[in-house]
Amino acid sequence: MIIGILGSGSLAGFLIEGAGGDFLISPRGQARALADRYGVAVATSNQAVVDTCDRIVVCLPAKTGLAILQELRFRPGQSVLSAMAGVDIAALTRAVAPARVAVTMLPGHANALRCGPSILHPALPEWTAFLARLGPVHPLDDPAQFELAACFGAFSGASIHWLTHLARWFETRGLPADLARSLVAETLRGNAEVLLHSPDPLDRIAAGVTTPGGITARVLDTLTEHGALTAWDEALDRLRQGPRP
Repeated sequence: MIIGILGSGSLAGFLIEGAGGDFLISPRGQARALADRYGVAVATSNQAVVDTCDRIVVCLPAKTGLAILQELRFRPGQSVLSAMAGVDIAALTRAVAPARVAVTMLPGHANALRCGPSILHPALPEWTAFLARLGPVHPLDDPAQFELAACFGAFSGASIHWLTHLARWFETRGLPADLARSLVAETLRGNAEVLLHSPDPLDRIAAGVTTPGGITARVLDTLTEHGALTAWDEALDRLRQGPRP
């Protein structure tokens, strides 16, 4: 089955690379570059994507995407998956009716490597199967839980900046750039595996790696003194409150 993609930016490229298969993309932005790199077809218009495909992924900019969808004509039997952050599913449902709709959040670049998680609401089987080609899928029936979990998309992007900052610290103080990058990435990957596979509660895992007066405790003391950990709470809470006026 050919899957249509509305939008041709970075996220579309990540999905095409990770999922593989046949895609028809809208003639926007990086469409020609994506066609040259992955061999996907480029439609003549957004409406041509909708007319050709029964399954359509929406990777349009959140600010303009809903208005673009409202201009298109969908048909019964189509299924639409929106990856636009912060767009209400009720509004999406109205925009693509009579097609059915699901919403997702995923980090993007990690999905190109087939190791990034995604969340999905509701758990339409055709999109559960598609997202499973890109990494772990977490279906959520409760829309409120989906909206809360969707904050992980911002956490994912922010964590890349955090990892880059840490790698730069080691590099600017004398480590070769490739070693600094590897040490930071491998450490975080290892710790992530601990959280995924250890049966212990999170507090017990944290206590097990923190000796009183030891090096981890010293770093935590400084971070706590400067509010570095609680700043993550504030940042994500602000995100949940919506865009700034």
